[in-house]
Amino acid sequence: MKLPLKIFIIFLFLVNVCCKNNGNIIIKYHKSHEKSRQNAPFSDAVQVDNLYFLTGQIGKDHTTGKIVEGGIEAETRQTIKNIEAVLKYHNLNLKDVVKCTVILSDINDFGKMNTIYRSFFSDTLPARTTFGANLVGNAKIEIEVVAVKN
Repeated sequence: MKLPLKIFIIFLFLVNVCCKNNGNIIIKYHKSHEKSRQNAPFSDAVQVDNLYFLTGQIGKDHTTGKIVEGGIEAETRQTIKNIEAVLKYHNLNLKDVVKCTVILSDINDFGKMNTIYRSFFSDTLPARTTFGANLVGNAKIEIEVVAVKN
């Protein structure tokens, strides 16, 4: 799906949420629970009523500040663990995820990534978009998610 169409769909969704709440939409910007990310120029999560839009995570071990070793499989595993940590901080878990965007530095890693991804998302299958692009810090993968708190 092209970017302008995605933006339009998100806009329609937010307008719908706004109208359902009599125009009183609640937006909260949440800083990271990780000390190393406290001064980042972005929010770890933005909450719009019961929706949580998480910043993209990479396969960085936040205790060492380095990308984990072991290739796409290890990075995918660490990336999803990082997502789980942010979700847990907001009393959510992977079952609350409704949308994932997966960015791979090498689209040929799709099969290996998908095997690890499916091991985490076996009970629920959120909608997903996957594409290839250059990533920050020589990461092989970045995943961002949208979750819903019921």
